[in-house]
Order: sequence, then structure tokens, then C-alpha cells
Amino acid sequence: MKRKMSLNQKHFKGTSEEGNFQAALDEAINNAVLSSGISDVRIQWKIIETSGIRGGIAGENTINVTIEAHQA
Repeated sequence: MKRKMSLNQKHFKGTSEEGNFQAALDEAINNAVLSSGISDVRIQWKIIETSGIRGGIAGENTINVTIEAHQA
């Protein structure tokens, strides 16, 4: 059974381990679209939070983007 996105706003997160903001944003938006269970859903979204980690001996470069989305 697919979970359908209600008309209520929900939060969705995307992450890029390469520090790519656009990739993290795209992942968050795709997560919102997939959660709707509708193949041609139209969503409206806004960025709620961005955060990340950079540096260290391993050279970590992670960015997280959280959006709030609902069906438009």
C-alpha cells in the first residue's frame, strides 16, 4: 500500500555527501513527490533548513536540505 501525501504540509529531507546543494534539494523534492503515490503530482515546497558537515581527516563534505511540501 502506497502512502499518500495529504494536503497537510510535511517535511522531507535530502542529503548529498559531495556537498552538492542542488543534488540534496532534488532528493528532498523527489522524496516529497514519491510520498504522494501519484505519478503526475504537483507539489509546492519551501526550504525549511540547510545544514552540513565539512572537514576532518576523512574530508567529509555533507549537506542536508529539508523542505516543507504539500500538494499544489
